[in-house]
Order: sequence, then structure tokens, then C-alpha cells
Amino acid sequence: MLKYYVTAAALKGFSCTPLTRRVYRNLGNSVGGKKRATEKMPGYYLERINRMLRFARKYGIPQDGSRLLELGTGWCHWEALTARLFFDLRATLYDVWDNRQMGALKNYVQQLDGSLDQVDADSAQRASAHEMIGRINAVETYEELYQLLGFEYVLDPAGKLAPLESNTYDMAVSGGVLEHIYAGDARDIVNAVARVLKPGGYSVHSINIRDHLYLYDTTASPKQYLQYSDRVWKTWFSNDVQYINRIQRSEWLELFGSAGLKLVEEEIEPEEISGLKIAAEFAKFDPTDLSCGGLRLVHQKLA
Repeated sequence: MLKYYVTAAALKGFSCTPLTRRVYRNLGNSVGGKKRATEKMPGYYLERINRMLRFARKYGIPQDGSRLLELGTGWCHWEALTARLFFDLRATLYDVWDNRQMGALKNYVQQLDGSLDQVDADSAQRASAHEMIGRINAVETYEELYQLLGFEYVLDPAGKLAPLESNTYDMAVSGGVLEHIYAGDARDIVNAVARVLKPGGYSVHSINIRDHLYLYDTTASPKQYLQYSDRVWKTWFSNDVQYINRIQRSEWLELFGSAGLKLVEEEIEPEEISGLKIAAEFAKFDPTDLSCGGLRLVHQKLA
């Protein structure tokens, strides 16, 4: 657990002031950007594409003409970008800070071009994706990229979707984003997602409910944070540069349901938590909640 504690201390140190937070972001984008520009694309990136294509076949969204909103687009706009390879759609890319990395984007897209045979698409879709990847590789700036794809980039530090019009999008999607929004803002943000969706539109989110500090120390439990009270967590472990909100599965279900969104699909990735002493704040949750590590939720906005 030593790496767990050391990492927590380092991240809290970077969270101390606006200057240290800015230094952390700059270092992360510089060092991480160089790494992602040359590294092998994570294998689960292909699964994210196949999940999107299965969803399109089942629900008819996304499709040609769709309006898509990607929340927290990060380094390479993966959800919107890959949807655009297969469908002639428009997308809004919404971020609270600018972590865009063109090197990572092009590296991953080039690797995808060589892996299209692993994508659950028909031959015409693969040919369309191959042609679009070639055009993406030819651009030099984000402005050229967005003009090519029909995308708009919205940078909004407030993070509550206020600049976006109501009843506009056929789909709102995110991957590994909602666990990072501040707990106190979660209800407002979920309500805002419901607001911007068209009636009949879909809200599709993958939420990583695991303790992210465990990624630095695998001797810790994937849900190690269940052991710590709110006071202990806030004092020693919570930070502002890699913040996680510790919101659990049933709480997410309540937030989306209260926003007027109907649950259509739920997928849970359970984790082993035996041996963890559960803090009093989490004693109210049932075993399904406590063991939930990965959560994928699909909701629909009813007419």
C-alpha cells in the first residue's frame, strides 16, 4: 500500500494552489502527450467502437444525420470521432479544460485503420472509415479537423452545459468522465444532460466507480476508498487534479431517474471486495453497489 499513500500525497500536493494545478496539467499533457503519440492503442478502445455499433443497430442511434454530444472528450474525442467514421453525423465536443493531443489522436486512428477487420461493421462501413481516416491523417490543425468532421469544440470551465441549447442532441455520451465531476454538481449535470437531449434521445455513459489510486498500487483493492470515512478521505486522499466523487451505482441510477430519464440498459463489472472494512458512510449500500467497479448506463428521454 506504500505506493497508494505516496501517490495520494503527491496528488494532494499538486492540488494545493492554482499554480500547482496548472503545473500538473501542463506536465500531464506534455509527458502524456508524447507517450500517447507513440504507444500502442489500448485494446478496450476497439470494444468502445463495437459497443457503439451494436447500440446503433439496436436503437438506430447514432445514424446519418444524428446530433451527438460527447462530454469530457479528453485527449482524442474517441466516442464522437469513431462514431463519425461510420456515420455522417454532427458532434459537439464539450470539455471543462483543454487536454487535446493531436499526436495521440492520429496515432490511435492510424492503428485503428489497421484493425478495422476487428470492428463489428459491414464492408461498406469499413471502407467509409478507411477513407475518412486517410482524410483525418492529412489535417494539421484542430480547426481543419473539425471542419472536415462537422464538429464543434466547446470549452466551458463551469461544466454544467449552460452554453448548449435544450432539446438538441440525439445522443449524449461519455467514457470515464462522470466519476470525475464534483459530487455536489452531479445532479445539476445529469439534469443538464436530460435538458439538452431531444425527446427520445439517449444518454450513454461508462462510469469507472473504482478507486483510481489503486491504479498506482495494485496491492490495494479496486474499491479501496470504501474503507475510508468522508472525513478521512477528504483529509488524506481526495485531490483536485485526479478527483473522483465516490458516487455509487444506486446513486447514479437515482440521479438519472430523477432527471426524467428511463433506464434502458445497465451493465456492471463487479470487483472482489472481500477483506475490506466498509466505512459507515457506505454501510447503506447493498453488495451489488459495493462491488460495482465499472458501470455502463443507457437511459432514454421520454417524449
